[in-house]
Amino acid sequence: MAPRHSGDRGGGGNDGGMRTRIVSALLFGTVIGLLLSIGSLKMSKMQREAAAAINAAREQAAKTETSLKAELDKAGATETATAELKRQLSQVEDQLRKAEADRDAARREAGAAKASSSKAAQAAEELAKRKDEAERLKGEVAEWRDKAKAVSGGKSGEERHEPLLPSRERDELDPELAAFLRKVAVNNEVFAAMSNANYASPGGMLDTWMEGVQRAGVKNAIVIALDSVTRQNAESKGIPAHEIHVEIPKAQAGNGDNHAVSAMKFRVLRKFLRLGYSVFLSDVDIVVLQNPFKFLKRDSDIEGMTDGFDNATAYGYNDVLDDASMGWARYAHSMRVFVFNSGLFYIRSTPAAMDLLNRVVEVVENTGGWDQAIFNEAIYFPSSPQHEDVHVKRRVLDYLNFMNSKVLFKMVRHNPDLKEFMPVTIHVNYHPNKHERMLAIVERYVKGDVHALDRFPGGSEPGS
Repeated sequence: MAPRHSGDRGGGGNDGGMRTRIVSALLFGTVIGLLLSIGSLKMSKMQREAAAAINAAREQAAKTETSLKAELDKAGATETATAELKRQLSQVEDQLRKAEADRDAARREAGAAKASSSKAAQAAEELAKRKDEAERLKGEVAEWRDKAKAVSGGKSGEERHEPLLPSRERDELDPELAAFLRKVAVNNEVFAAMSNANYASPGGMLDTWMEGVQRAGVKNAIVIALDSVTRQNAESKGIPAHEIHVEIPKAQAGNGDNHAVSAMKFRVLRKFLRLGYSVFLSDVDIVVLQNPFKFLKRDSDIEGMTDGFDNATAYGYNDVLDDASMGWARYAHSMRVFVFNSGLFYIRSTPAAMDLLNRVVEVVENTGGWDQAIFNEAIYFPSSPQHEDVHVKRRVLDYLNFMNSKVLFKMVRHNPDLKEFMPVTIHVNYHPNKHERMLAIVERYVKGDVHALDRFPGGSEPGS
């Protein structure tokens, strides 16, 4: 046997080690191929990133395998070349570990997405239940609204306080009155006085009223004439008049002519409102000094003049009853406000205002009583076991602008700070000698005679 050269020992050892490395590389390539089988699964974004990393590792392994084979052919490879191969193989192993980590993260993400999908399904189911509940409640609300509409003439909620407007369909309810109002109304509003022949004689209170509205520039003033004499007198003065015949109800027959006529106005007003026209209604014992429409807010169903004579009585105050016998609870509080005067108020053509008029007409014509008291009870009294509120919005007009005769004769004429003040209207409602005082008011505020009111007592009795 021929002796071996010392250089053969190193070459044989290197061949065995190289083969081991090749086998290892092939095994890693096989593992990488198996990992690629997960690519058939639906991938999330992270899964796609993991697959890309694995593909990169596979390509690198293939390159390494080729390189290793080439190096094997070079039996005389140096230790330096072997070290470089080890370094490259280590890099492949690192890339593989990273790819496996990314794959595991992708699987966790897929699991989380599945769990999230389950939660989303539960949320969707809960949302569907809530939608069903909302639809059920919506149906209940609609049902209650229908009940409210049946009570309020077909309107509910805020709709009850929105004015009805004129229309051809409404005109058919009263074609003659509708044609008259279309000619004289301004912005679907009129300033109206209702009168019969008792006040329509030449030089009478109706004349003084008509002269006032003409002087104040009220272009939409009309007279609701209860007879032909009144209509003819109004028209002769240049004021449009509409003649209406109404029968005094039996319940008002014993209340005197003035109160009986006053009670009829609520039935007449319904004719105007149902056609879509709002009315500023005025008694004839009122002196008009400015256009009253310029002083309205139009935010309520009714804006009325007050019988009050200061801020408390006109707008409301806390009234306290002292009952000493109750000891610790001797003081009992109540709320008070002076009434609207039914001789001067603006009423809008709203469903709520129609409900008010229907209530007043029902009581006035069937039960009887003073129409002003009935009017205010319908406006102010709350719902109770004895009363059902008609729920109107109301506003008290400024008691100095829309002045009653108590305010004028008891206070204003004696107040030097109000010497230059010009009221909008003055209603001679607190005194019996109405026309005489009306004429004196004209002398004072129209003709400028500051002493025109001096001869009158504050009340109805001398020296008051």
